[in-house]
Amino acid sequence: MKGIKPFLVLRYSLIENKQGALVPTPLPKPKGAVVVAALQDDGREFVKNKVRYSFVGFSYVEPIADEFPKGRFLVGKTAKHKLTKVGDKVPGDIVAHDADDWVPVITVVDTVGQYIFVQHDWRFGSDEQIANAIQAGLRDPVINEFNYSIFIEPKTVRGEFWNVVRSHRKIFEIELELISPNILETNVKARDALRAMKELFGQDEVKISLSNEYGDLKVPASPVEDYIDYVEGGEGKWSVTTEGDHNGRQVHKSISAIVKIDLNVPSEDVVMQEGQLELETGQPAPGRSANDARMVADVYSAIGELLRR
Repeated sequence: MKGIKPFLVLRYSLIENKQGALVPTPLPKPKGAVVVAALQDDGREFVKNKVRYSFVGFSYVEPIADEFPKGRFLVGKTAKHKLTKVGDKVPGDIVAHDADDWVPVITVVDTVGQYIFVQHDWRFGSDEQIANAIQAGLRDPVINEFNYSIFIEPKTVRGEFWNVVRSHRKIFEIELELISPNILETNVKARDALRAMKELFGQDEVKISLSNEYGDLKVPASPVEDYIDYVEGGEGKWSVTTEGDHNGRQVHKSISAIVKIDLNVPSEDVVMQEGQLELETGQPAPGRSANDARMVADVYSAIGELLRR
């Protein structure tokens, strides 16, 4: 049976490298399509923290009745390799040995809005591990072909940063990591400031660290809210260190406030069977197109809601 599953909402940014490929391929239109070749390179494996991953079965999804734009969304699976213990029955005993076990999570990529919707599955890892794995798989192909670095960050719940600040007596430290300008919907003031800074320094990211050892750090709405708006759009991350239990300290991170949406997906057995078939053939599993189209229609509707927040 089908089920409702949570999906993490991520966004990817592209930052040009001044040095790198001698003759890079020009950016496609939309520029978010730079990830397509890497996603569709079935069979390619990549490693992050000594763990093997792969993108499998990615293809453009065709709308059934104009529910979403054609040639914009790709659906496939991001797979993580694990070893599992299995037992073979032999006369008088069971002999255990290791076997490959790939954990697939459904992944939807929007090449226009530069969104990534990826199914959350505890077997795959934490929210941060999922985002880092996808970034690792896209990084080298994109920089090698287009000479652009790719950054993947969560779209975070609007206002959560200020909820943390307002609900604690002591603020010891605030850290902001801001990716240089890329996505058009994010805060204009912050974008202009970062653009001017990039022209001066040529940075890919800006890291701002503010601290007060007594917990008396001030957090003025202006100009901090401009940069928080920028982060909430998916172009950076924040962390806030406050008082914790028993006179300790507690660190609150934006990755814990990631936006999630619920989508109808096939049963786990079907997802596993499709993932295994796609790993073996490098092609989308038969009969997947109708399910994918319905799911992308829900994603497209969710994007409209996200942009109105």
